[in-house]
Amino acid sequence: MITHADLTQDVVRLARLTDADQALRVIRVVLASLAHRLPMPQRRRLREAMPGPERDAAYATVPPAADDVTGLVGEVARHLDVPPERARFLAQAVLSRIAEDEPELGQDLREHLADGYAPLFSPPPAYAERMHSATDAPAPLTSDEVDRELGRRPQWSGDPGHLTRIVALPEDRLPPLLNAVERAARDARHQVDVKRTDGGVAFTLSTRSVHAVTRLDLELADRIDEAVAAVGSGGHPG
Repeated sequence: MITHADLTQDVVRLARLTDADQALRVIRVVLASLAHRLPMPQRRRLREAMPGPERDAAYATVPPAADDVTGLVGEVARHLDVPPERARFLAQAVLSRIAEDEPELGQDLREHLADGYAPLFSPPPAYAERMHSATDAPAPLTSDEVDRELGRRPQWSGDPGHLTRIVALPEDRLPPLLNAVERAARDARHQVDVKRTDGGVAFTLSTRSVHAVTRLDLELADRIDEAVAAVGSGGHPG
């Protein structure tokens, strides 16, 4: 069951807000923006699941908006006067808590939303403050950015937390590949987790300082692809 105290406290913690009043405003904006995109039965179900202070925000009488997730993020950004990436993070903070407390409700909402909304129901990435601060720390990529970059790298799979490529090669081709990847990681001053598998090796990339995928991981992924192509010319690249 979703309670007002638990929901606001969780959003304060996840979104690094200052107090429950600020969290309540964020929750109400996110719920109102979501309700605009739901069919009427799901709007009613969402409203019934919400505690009193959030209940009225979780309902709408206008026809459902037929846009993608960018529309919801843009609406949240406008109402809260924050950048789109911060708006996405806040939406995830709210909707992931609802989905965790009411899994059946979360599933029902996802099934009645357009493609692309599902990531909003997953917990937001760690260290979100690094997304907008001018620090030397690498910035985590958003879910959309990771999906786009994976589309350009079909041999890789993953999510905002990590990237993985499994390479199948004959046993005698693995040592030169591993040596080449080790050199690439050393040159990039980055790290790669290596695990031997049946018939090959699995490479996993994630920037440990922010517990997320960053541009550093993409650059090293490309270097690994180059090594696989070079070494695999004498075998069977994965």
